[in-house]
Amino acid sequence: MKRTLLLALAALVVLAGFAVTQPAPAQAAKGKTAALKAAEAAKPKITGIKVLGFGVYTSTVEKREKSATVADGIKDRARDFKLVRKSTLVDARLGTSIGMTYVLRGTPKGAAVNLEVVVNHPAVVNPTTKEAMTRSSATFERILGQPEHSVWSFDAPEDLVPGEYVIELVSEGKVLAHKVFLVKVKK
Repeated sequence: MKRTLLLALAALVVLAGFAVTQPAPAQAAKGKTAALKAAEAAKPKITGIKVLGFGVYTSTVEKREKSATVADGIKDRARDFKLVRKSTLVDARLGTSIGMTYVLRGTPKGAAVNLEVVVNHPAVVNPTTKEAMTRSSATFERILGQPEHSVWSFDAPEDLVPGEYVIELVSEGKVLAHKVFLVKVKK
């Protein structure tokens, strides 16, 4: 009887210890929620933007790739941007670029984030898809807290279409900044 009682007592002690060391479903759910919140907090986040300049730019293209989401079929990565004229009224010719210089605000400073650049423009036929497009978009990696540039370039004769060009900087579906350019074409 003593032996049975001791075994039962030992089993209760083991079970009690097991219950203490194993999280209850509610505690496990809280732990997962806390982990998700911590992961979300660690994810770089854009909180705002400061536009530093806009107008006509020059730059050096580093990389050019085809893109079905851009009207002229070209997505450029460029460097050495220089604002040559601050204006929203533009006389465009081949090689003209219009756009903005800005700093993305957010946390943590120095983190890489994705930013969508959207341009609403007069109809331009995409050479790859052969479809007329009035909206172009491309996503670029940007750094929080550093000056960045986004431009639309008139790279081919068929790109030279007069009219209104609206450049939007978009994060998670929210337009952070936009600028309207009225473009005339020099013959």
